[in-house]
Amino acid sequence: MLPSAAVAIYDEQGRVLMGLHSDRKVWVMPGGLIEPEEIPADAAIREVWEETGLLVELTGILGVYGGRELVVDYVNGDRASYVGVIFRGRITGGQLRADAEEILDVRYISRAELKELPHARWLDIALDSIYAQNGPADFQKSTWRP
Repeated sequence: MLPSAAVAIYDEQGRVLMGLHSDRKVWVMPGGLIEPEEIPADAAIREVWEETGLLVELTGILGVYGGRELVVDYVNGDRASYVGVIFRGRITGGQLRADAEEILDVRYISRAELKELPHARWLDIALDSIYAQNGPADFQKSTWRP
């Protein structure tokens, strides 16, 4: 199980910045692993910088997600189950570009476009919150019962 952080960054039309992941060829929000002893907010800002060349300020928590939709099988045979802390943020500097290692392309994508593109499965459970731009923090409702 791995902790991760990502950031929803919006343009003037309400589209969300996404990157095409090099390994899995799916669209994802900028983000990645939280390193040992790293603050989740720092990880989110660092990952956006590394993957997109943008410096962001976090403006709130969009939501926290985990479970089956966040299990990833990698081409090398590794399997990881992520718990994702997703922030909202705004750009404060930098220049948009894909890092060409983890991320092959970056662009703003509308909700309708995302539905037609290959994308990380977990985005489907968070679509309403992602494209709302505002609102309370979201999370998956409990399904556990004694």
